[in-house]
Amino acid sequence: MEKDIARIVVNEEQIRNKLQELSKTLIQDYKDKDCTIIAILNGSLVFLADLIRLIPFSIRLDTIDASTYGESTFPKGETRIIRNFKIDIEGRHVLVVDDIMDTGSTLKRVLEDIGQFNPRSLKSCILLNRLSRRRDGFRPEYCCFGIGDDFVVGYGLDYNNKYRNLPYIAVLKDECYRREGLKA
Repeated sequence: MEKDIARIVVNEEQIRNKLQELSKTLIQDYKDKDCTIIAILNGSLVFLADLIRLIPFSIRLDTIDASTYGESTFPKGETRIIRNFKIDIEGRHVLVVDDIMDTGSTLKRVLEDIGQFNPRSLKSCILLNRLSRRRDGFRPEYCCFGIGDDFVVGYGLDYNNKYRNLPYIAVLKDECYRREGLKA
């Protein structure tokens, strides 16, 4: 995998430091609340696992499977909810965790769907924020890093379901996309 990397955008130490900072904020904001975290799979899995281990109080956890990308490097059309969460969230404080906010359509759709179940509060937390592609003024309450337009992989993010296990966030070499028959 290392031979496919053009450049590292966010290194392991930066991720670790930002997670420490984010966890302190979340601890302050949710310490006396019954917190439920709902993660959007699959991209948020690594981020989620590292983040929840830094939270010293009990949380409830579930996941939702939603897709806007398919096998592309650019968000395509309508967000599909493939598998919804299963736990009761009515009257609870809910934090939705996602890997990257691109156009914002996936997270916005998921938040709208979850809002129909009457949580006491509903906020979002993302690892990466790509403002240049945003379709409206929607912004997450918690964000780790802003990034540019490059398609990125690693730390849970994939290209064609590969590279999720890289410990950092990186841009692939152009030949990786040509090899797969797609263009970044």
